[in-house]
Amino acid sequence: MKSHIAEYVSPGHPDRLADAIVESIVDLAVGRDPEALVGVECAVHTDHVFIDGRIAAGRDGSPSRPHGDRCAVSNAEIEEIARKVYREAGYGDIWIHAPEKLKVIQNVCLEPLSDDERAIRSLSDDQNVVTGYACNYPETDYLPPAHFIANYIGRKVDTWRRTVSDKFGPDFKVMVDVGYDAAAVSSKPPYRDSGRAASMMPPRYRWNRLTLSIQHAPGVFAAEQHELVLPVVSGALAELEAHGLAGISSLPLENLILNGMGDFIVGGPEGDNGLSGKKLAVDFYGPEIPIGGGAICGKDPHKVDVAGAFRARELALRLLKERGGSAVTVRLGWTPGDAAPAFREAESVDSLGLTHPIPASALPPEDWFSIDSIVTDLRLTALSRRERVLRGYFF
Repeated sequence: MKSHIAEYVSPGHPDRLADAIVESIVDLAVGRDPEALVGVECAVHTDHVFIDGRIAAGRDGSPSRPHGDRCAVSNAEIEEIARKVYREAGYGDIWIHAPEKLKVIQNVCLEPLSDDERAIRSLSDDQNVVTGYACNYPETDYLPPAHFIANYIGRKVDTWRRTVSDKFGPDFKVMVDVGYDAAAVSSKPPYRDSGRAASMMPPRYRWNRLTLSIQHAPGVFAAEQHELVLPVVSGALAELEAHGLAGISSLPLENLILNGMGDFIVGGPEGDNGLSGKKLAVDFYGPEIPIGGGAICGKDPHKVDVAGAFRARELALRLLKERGGSAVTVRLGWTPGDAAPAFREAESVDSLGLTHPIPASALPPEDWFSIDSIVTDLRLTALSRRERVLRGYFF
């Protein structure tokens, strides 16, 4: 069986703190002005938070400027967002750094969105290539199984960790290494009545290794860590097995690597720096799938990095369910000034692993790919981006 590897990163990891801060800023700006132009980045290190970029939102004289600033968003609100993200991730008390003691340094251009810029929000302001992907595993929401498993375990651990926050800290990572036979197929017609889009049989999973590195308080030694963590992991795997992932609950104890480097007491931004937009593979489809262009986080919904990524995933799912096969990949490419991608390509992989181009005639019309259509159809201005980056953009 081939080995498949993927990761999950917790909300308290330094990179995820930075991601959640910029996505919360996007939520605030777009909530006040759906056409807001947002491009922001964040870095965190020790007790410092650095935020830069540009936000153009609201109009001069508009009630969307509640603080009397020229922009619909204020520096004070951005600072409070940073503190709130740390607080909700679990920092404070025994886990440094306390949100109220953060030093938030900003270099963000805040201004209203001019009528001229507002008039061209339907056009791409940059170039980008985005990838959409769907594989024929309905039991993993048509996502690569290892990617789905890592995310499922990680979110279960995060929920549990908050109940024992005096013992385990906000910063942790999960890595799964599982084997499964992706070519287990049947010659029968597609199992459309069971939700499986093609004639694939569900695989059986075998563990190679499950790695969990989780911050802990002083005095919580290895034996207690295993005693507390193992039931949580076992419970998550039992749920996955019940969900249709055969064999996944059979994790040999020796294949669980818990804090393999020893004590993990100093974590979060005190243990490592963090930067928004670094977890690209985690944000898309895991390390086995090429992801195309740039990061989603920190950008408003009209940017093709965002709109294109969500539309490409939607189309990959649609084509997989319509045409069958084991997987579908969609690639869309924009150049500056495009309303819709000039490059549109899709291909499917059959049960034998052979790749077949999907003809252009099978793709939706050009206006379906326009930025305005995507933002409207998928209601991207109403999407809670902070929630999605922490849950997983395509989960």
